[in-house]
Amino acid sequence: MSVETARAGDKRTAICRVTLSGTDYRRAHDACHVAALLWNQATEWVHSEWKEKRSPGKYAIQRFLTALPSGERPLHAHTTEILAHDLADAIATYRTNRKAGMKVRAPWRKKNYRPLSFTANFGWRVTPDGRLALSLGRGRPRIVLPLPRVQDSARGELVEASRWGEIQLCWDRDARQWSLHIPYETVREGSEGTNLIAIDEGIINPMALASWVGERTIEVTVINGREARAVKRRRNKGVGAIQKRLSRMKDGSKRHRRLVAAKKRIKAKATGQLRDFDHQVASRAANFAICHQALRIVAGDVRGIERNTKQRQSAGRHLRQQLSQWSRGTQERYLAEKAGREIEHLNESGSTKTCPKCLRSNRPWGRHYRCQGCGFTCHRDAVGATNILQKAIHGEYLSIGPDTEIRVTYLRAVERWSKDQRQAHRLVQRRKARALSSAPNRALPQATAVSERVPANPSTGASAPGPLAAVA
Repeated sequence: MSVETARAGDKRTAICRVTLSGTDYRRAHDACHVAALLWNQATEWVHSEWKEKRSPGKYAIQRFLTALPSGERPLHAHTTEILAHDLADAIATYRTNRKAGMKVRAPWRKKNYRPLSFTANFGWRVTPDGRLALSLGRGRPRIVLPLPRVQDSARGELVEASRWGEIQLCWDRDARQWSLHIPYETVREGSEGTNLIAIDEGIINPMALASWVGERTIEVTVINGREARAVKRRRNKGVGAIQKRLSRMKDGSKRHRRLVAAKKRIKAKATGQLRDFDHQVASRAANFAICHQALRIVAGDVRGIERNTKQRQSAGRHLRQQLSQWSRGTQERYLAEKAGREIEHLNESGSTKTCPKCLRSNRPWGRHYRCQGCGFTCHRDAVGATNILQKAIHGEYLSIGPDTEIRVTYLRAVERWSKDQRQAHRLVQRRKARALSSAPNRALPQATAVSERVPANPSTGASAPGPLAAVA
């Protein structure tokens, strides 16, 4: 039996596209450039302090920026403070990754554009006429735009502006579109379950989820991800073809600018499609976890698998490209938000090679797994998810028993027709069209229409013979 509980404090961010007027567009454009210049100045100052054997914190960076003349920082004071805190957070992340053994650098790159941050009730506020006003500082005109509608993705209801947090105004250079990133807190009604869900992540199939159902049955759901591979392949080929043409053109020419714009359109379209795909994968995985009353969600640890593959010579260039474009982390974050559970990780080495029945190691062939010892056959990703499930429960790979059944269900991440389904539908539509446009059916309405349109003869008052009557 599960107990319904309310999970408070889950933070989510809504992305709302907005259209600015010409004047506000220029204000936002100039303000983003100024924010980038302030970031560059703060970065140079921090590096100079390090050379003097001093380590400034976020409040020291904040004092440096706020001490600049007001003419050099035409931004809201809170926007400047947030910029200083962001730089301090970036430095802290760099130090943490360096201690973990990662080869990283401190913030050093100069920026040309930075998002604008506006704090609640100070940087942004709702005007009396129901519009959203973004402040650029005292004495400067505000950026005013219609109040966006934010819908809670967990509860399906509108989020009032009083629940919004720090808003960011961002520019998407590929889609050439302004957007507001609005954070809010949601309350999700979840169930405290008792089961454990194991996930085997992959490139072809993003997630394969397994859970015990009874004593002799393991339920496995494999989510297909070939649509994302097709989107990435189409994007890579399109960008590669345009980049090849750009290499033979002069920078700044008319054709060069057109090709650059075309490349941005391709990338923007693919970004939107992949974002929708990641949400669809996480939604289906969350439905599986909720239906099986998941208390814990454990995934095989593949973090960092894409690093140093060329140096180790562990993957070819095609596989390295697929690994670098793998959105595993994004899908895990979406799943944690939708299911209301944190994702745990454990070592998954040998999970797809070990037979769940006899624990013999076999090399799978494609998506098919067959044990050379006991003859067990199953889907490769289902085998990996089952072994991760056993290791998460018992701490090691244990046999599921000879009488245990593994039921595998296949799901598409996005519900669209396959090539065969689309072709069959078109064939049926063609047959219907031929039946409706046959010769006898086409002649009868025309004859009726002609006879109705024949004018009367003014001399006799009788109707003039139409074409069909003359032939008769």
